[in-house]
Amino acid sequence: MSVFDKTLEQFLVLICLSGLAILLRTRSSILPQEEGVFARLVTEFALPALIFCTISLEPFTLHRLLPALSIFSSMAIVMLAAFFIGRMMKLSRPVLGAVILVSGVGSSSTLGYSIIRNVFNNNHEVMNQVVTMGEFGVVLPLFTFGVMVAMYFGREEDSDVNFWSALAKFFVSPIFLATLAGIFFSHIGLDQEDWVYKILYDLLKVIGASLDVLVAFAVGLMLRPIDIRKLIPPILVVVCLKLGLEPVIAWGFAETLGLPKINRELLIIEAAMPSGTIAAVIAVRYGCDGAVASSLVVATYLMSLIALPLVLAITV
Repeated sequence: MSVFDKTLEQFLVLICLSGLAILLRTRSSILPQEEGVFARLVTEFALPALIFCTISLEPFTLHRLLPALSIFSSMAIVMLAAFFIGRMMKLSRPVLGAVILVSGVGSSSTLGYSIIRNVFNNNHEVMNQVVTMGEFGVVLPLFTFGVMVAMYFGREEDSDVNFWSALAKFFVSPIFLATLAGIFFSHIGLDQEDWVYKILYDLLKVIGASLDVLVAFAVGLMLRPIDIRKLIPPILVVVCLKLGLEPVIAWGFAETLGLPKINRELLIIEAAMPSGTIAAVIAVRYGCDGAVASSLVVATYLMSLIALPLVLAITV
């Protein structure tokens, strides 16, 4: 199966699951006002389980953190650019927060892992590197700095809540607590043959496996009819930043740091992923414009069908 076919397959799965959520909404099996429930299940149920399992079992090694730092830096620069462009466009606070999140955050842990597994024939060493890169370079920053950004821009325009109060809320969130617990257990180590350990991790893996469905349902419930004329400028901004600028910046970091060829390829592919559906979920969870965020995510998925094969043809 070609990379294009794999991208199309993953996109269609997302569309089908999101469409199923819309169908259930029209039949009143799921109520529109319940979209917040699915967003909370993602951020307070499935993601903490996934984060804990990943961090507690994946040791921190210096040579694998360098590519993670590179992709995080690329993401941060793109999000900063999105902020200044959005300010010049005079976007409202909730829309600006959504644009910032989906401009920088890619679907590295879903579509990215799947494509790289296919391109590199499920090479074990490659997958270890890309998981470290994705989890520490994209996922952890999203659920730390990304959540703080969503909290800050998701507040009401006339609210007196400031960035530091948003930061304080994050420090008691399940995502942050799961991160701390994962780091702690990764250092003390656990007896993997112990039956309590096995039951605990089997449970957490089952919970983490629900992430894709919960995310797709949350995105499906976010979608609302929107005047497409108003969305064209944000779509152009996000597509250019996420699918164009971010891979270029990642390539620049890779060349500057002198990373090995395999690391450069993985870094550029991960940076070229379309916007992550998790970013849209985070946006709506903390008060940003979820309808705009989910529409922008779909737009980058569509454009990635052209952009991704081009990036892979150049780098792989």
